[in-house]
Amino acid sequence: MLCLLAIGCAGCGGSEPDELTVTIDSGAIHGGALDGIRHFFGVPYVAPPIGANRFRAPQPVTPWNDVQPAIEIASECPQLISLGGASDDEDCLYVNVWAPSGAHDLPVMVWLHGGAFIIGSGGDKYYDGAQLAKSGVVVVSLNYRLGLFGFLAHPQLRTDDPAFPTAGNYGLEDQRAALEWVQRNIAAFGGDPKHVTLFGESAGGWSTCLLYLSSRATDLFQAAIAESGLCSSPVLEIPRDVAEAQAQTLATKLGCAANDATTVDCLRAKSPDDLLAATPLPAMTDPPGGPIYQPAVLPGSLPTIDGYVVEQSLAAALAAAQYPPRPLILGNVQDEGTLFHSPLFAQAVTDEAGYRAALATRFDPAGVDAIVAHYPVSGFPSANRALGQVTGDAFFLCPSRRFAKAVLDRGAVLYRYAFQQALTSPVAPDLGVFHSSEIPFVFGNDTYPLGRIGDATWISTAMQAYWTQFAKIADPNYEGGVAWPKYDGTEPQLIVAAPAITTGKALDDDTCALWDSLQ
Repeated sequence: MLCLLAIGCAGCGGSEPDELTVTIDSGAIHGGALDGIRHFFGVPYVAPPIGANRFRAPQPVTPWNDVQPAIEIASECPQLISLGGASDDEDCLYVNVWAPSGAHDLPVMVWLHGGAFIIGSGGDKYYDGAQLAKSGVVVVSLNYRLGLFGFLAHPQLRTDDPAFPTAGNYGLEDQRAALEWVQRNIAAFGGDPKHVTLFGESAGGWSTCLLYLSSRATDLFQAAIAESGLCSSPVLEIPRDVAEAQAQTLATKLGCAANDATTVDCLRAKSPDDLLAATPLPAMTDPPGGPIYQPAVLPGSLPTIDGYVVEQSLAAALAAAQYPPRPLILGNVQDEGTLFHSPLFAQAVTDEAGYRAALATRFDPAGVDAIVAHYPVSGFPSANRALGQVTGDAFFLCPSRRFAKAVLDRGAVLYRYAFQQALTSPVAPDLGVFHSSEIPFVFGNDTYPLGRIGDATWISTAMQAYWTQFAKIADPNYEGGVAWPKYDGTEPQLIVAAPAITTGKALDDDTCALWDSLQ
């Protein structure tokens, strides 16, 4: 009878371990199982970033003695709005693990969620790793600090912790701490710590590229997949002096001294709601054009080039070529920019004057004529759609191409893809294959609020096979799949779209030549 009640046990002979009880470096946890996949949710990988730990680098977990349940997804990190429901709970730094029953020395895939560093959670249901785990890998997702909580770079914080000689970028340090946790603990779940693939989308894709280049993460993973990562695009890289000036302005807005001995204590005393209110979402900001085309992009809430966590810009790191070349998949969706100019995020630009004004805000005004000549309003359904194409090419597609060519020159094994399969029942009409469209196909979970897989489940099956095969052998090609050639600099890419996955060229050389000359 006791044997029957031991749900998920590996055997009833007494000598077999209970697969659902796992001992990690901080204590024992007990998870659950479904359809042959064990899951462990809400596992702390660092101490809660509350009280004195707010605006500090990740601190060690306090060990526990009793077996702790690991069956519920933890709160997402504080944010004003998200697809999973907004949160103000700072106790949010947890990982989730999916592992096949009987797993032993399996490849590991660690997921970094997107959301512009201001929204999202590794625990969102559409990131559930069970379907990927069924292919014979261990999957880990994680939360990291967002917005001001993760990126406030106030100059007083530079000397707050002698072990962390910088300010801001706490969310990025959370990611690195989670990878260190994987190195210490994933073997207990049946994963191989020397066989880790890091993958992420959007802000998570950019973070993947950053960690790929970082001298502080060279031993934490062996391969990477960056989906729509803005890799080498400067829009997510804020100079330290700019970030510190923004932080002082925000301190004043919060009623704290801009820069004296009381500032840090004052900021730590503010409620989560106070901090969230100080940085409202830029969804409908004025002037038109959306969050990317404002004088300051998400002030206080983005990575800072601080010389430590972000050692230098990604473009400079690529040029320095001091990173180890590791196997990499790098890709984009067809219409990267349209979502950022939809009513969800932006006031539309309505004419060429507004179009030019938006461009002059983000780019050197001397280059606006060249941009408009390449992307004339008359060539698109609207001025807003023209700006969406600019956004996709300038900040996603062409930076990805530059990143690819640089790591190829460094000697990396590289595969590129262009995702061109539209979601059914999209969140808004006329967005095409918008940013994040590939996510439900990668995870095989048709629960994405922005659109559904629909009848294209075969594409989801193929993408999961490519992704997990790459995690296993650093080559995405699997038996029965369309052959995916290595990137050689001449744009061979996997074109993912119905009616058939093919290979070919998805980018126009002249378009990227323009952006290479302007950035």
